[in-house]
Order: sequence, then structure tokens, then C-alpha cells
Amino acid sequence: MMGKIILIILLCFLVRSIDAQEFKVHSFRCLPNDITAWIDPVRDLNDEACALIKVVGDPDFVFSTPLGIVSRKNEVGEIWLYVPHGTVKLTIKHPRWGVLRDYRFPAALESRLTYELVIASPPEKVQEKPYPEVLKRPFRGLKNTSLDCSLRPVSGGKLRGGKPAYFLLATLGLHEGEVANGLRFGIMKRHGGWLHVQSNFRFLSTSGKCNKAGELFSGEPTPYYKSSVSRALNTVTAGGIHRVIGLLHVYEGIGYGEQRVVWETLEGVKLQNTDYSVKGFAGEVGVLMELCRVAVSFGVLTIQGKYWEPLLGVGINF
Repeated sequence: MMGKIILIILLCFLVRSIDAQEFKVHSFRCLPNDITAWIDPVRDLNDEACALIKVVGDPDFVFSTPLGIVSRKNEVGEIWLYVPHGTVKLTIKHPRWGVLRDYRFPAALESRLTYELVIASPPEKVQEKPYPEVLKRPFRGLKNTSLDCSLRPVSGGKLRGGKPAYFLLATLGLHEGEVANGLRFGIMKRHGGWLHVQSNFRFLSTSGKCNKAGELFSGEPTPYYKSSVSRALNTVTAGGIHRVIGLLHVYEGIGYGEQRVVWETLEGVKLQNTDYSVKGFAGEVGVLMELCRVAVSFGVLTIQGKYWEPLLGVGINF
């Protein structure tokens, strides 16, 4: 009796192994002309842009990697997998066809690049009938083109690193009713740098100098002045930017700046007020936040610690 039970169990395993169908990876390649992962990147927990694998195969496939799957999208005719930069292995599972474990790519995947993985399904068993006739279509494989960069490692055994992100912001500063406009351009990854140029586009020429009491440096009698005051502001600063957490960054920099304050006498003579004018060392500090493709910054700028100006910036990152 026990021998019959063992024989039945062995026959069941044999039948299951006969019925099991195997699938395989038909092809894998890089798509150099596909910019999906570049123009609309998905970022991992380290805020680094992911690589995109477009899988052509049965929609019931399930995937995993040692570094995890950041995102999966079921598109028409294919599955989009966003995986971290540096992924080298992929495990493929199917509820009916089994598991293909630790499929190894030709080289580690790179961020912001798109790849194609074609999985060949096992042939279906078709019962022969006299009518209707079953037409079998040949599988159309996708061959690599001459532009296929294929994931070859570069010389020295190192792969091309993930590309950095750039940002461009229009800035606005306000001081005692005077508005100054500027542009801030930068490049960043985990750390980066930036350059900021600002001006209120007023270039004032003067015929002399006076102090805050209106007294002339030339020793002439103190004139009467108009109530209006003119100011010219120009600054150039540069520095570093660092990611603190998530999409929040802090930046700091130094440079040169000048604020020229001009008083005008009733006779129309323009004099530079040296007590309120300042030039020399400029410093800047602030924070920058990424919101999708929009970048927003807020900071403060100073010249010699005497002139202070809040700064607001809005722009794009790409």
C-alpha cells in the first residue's frame, strides 16, 4: 500500500514537470533614442534619477531586484519598470510559468537611460482540429540597431555616471522700495555650484560726494536737497548648493556687490552719499526646494554686513 502511494506521488510530480512551460529573455538592449527617462525622471529614495526598463511580455509578470523596484507602470503592450541606478540583476516571476531568478544585465543600468527587455512566452499547446485551421504567427523579435549603445562598460572598468541636474531661476530682491532683478544658474547632484547676477539696471553718475548730514567733501556750504533718493545696485555671487533631505537644498556663496546712494541738490547736482553707499564683499545664503520641474528659492544677501536684502527666486530644473 505504501509503495502505491509513493508511486502516485512520483507520477504527480512527473506530470507537473511535463506540463511546466518555460519562458526566457529573448533580447535586452539600450534605447538611445528614447528620452522618456530623461524628460520625466522618476527618482529613488536617494533622489537620484532611475533607469527605465520597458518590458515587452505578458502583463502578469512580476519583477524584483536586489535594489528594489521604484515604480511600475502598465502601459499599452508593455510594462515600465523604474529601477535604481546601478541595478545589475532582475528576477522575473509568473503565476503559471515559474521563476527566472537573477537574470544578469550586460552591465549595470544607468540613470536617465531607457532599456528594452523582450520576454518570450512559452509556446501554447494547440489541439489539432480538422476545422477551423489554427494560424500560427511567428514571433517578431526586435533586433538591435546600429545606434544601439548596448551597455558596454567604458575604459577603466567604470560606467558613465548619472547625469547632473541643472536649474535656472529668476530672482527678485527688495530694499527700501527698490526692486532688483537677477538670474541664478546652477548645476547639482548631491552637491553642486551656482552663479547669481543681480542689478536694478540704474547706473548713476555723480559730480561729488557728501555725508549723511548733506555736508560736501569739498568744503563748500551745505546745499539744499530734493526729497527723492536714487539707488544703484549691482551684485555678482557664486557658491555651493547641497541636498539636505529629499528635495530640499541649502546654498551659500560669496562675491562682490555695490549699492550707490545718490542725493540731488535743488540745482540738479548729483552727489554720492558715502555714509549710505557700500561696496565690497557680498555674501548670500538660502534654501531651494524642487517641486516637480519647478524650483523655488528664498534667501538673503548682504554687502559688507551693512546692506541687507531678502531674495525670492522661481524657475525650472532640467
